[in-house]
Amino acid sequence: MVEQTSDPGRLAHELDRGNAVEAAFQLSFEDPADFLEVITPARVRLLREISTEPVTLSALALALGRDPSAVRTDVALLESQCLVTTSKVSNSGHGKRTLVKRVAMRIELAAVV
Repeated sequence: MVEQTSDPGRLAHELDRGNAVEAAFQLSFEDPADFLEVITPARVRLLREISTEPVTLSALALALGRDPSAVRTDVALLESQCLVTTSKVSNSGHGKRTLVKRVAMRIELAAVV
């Protein structure tokens, strides 16, 4: 089971003080085995490659030196865990392409033992 958490009290306090807050997303896994099934070294590299701007699936595959179908599979799994989002955009005269975006610049992952 997966639990998504945030601390709205802390964020509200920082905003009340006039401090900028970084968008963050926290994801906790009740079972460490689930964590290890979702968070692999290849998927961490994928998340890091999408650090600031949305990127196409083909550009991700090229940058990571991985097969596009493997990257597509990893993106689908990360999207199912709400870590990334995808959108289809026109690709001037060549159909559509898929853009991948992180849900937040800061992603915190945890497994409970």
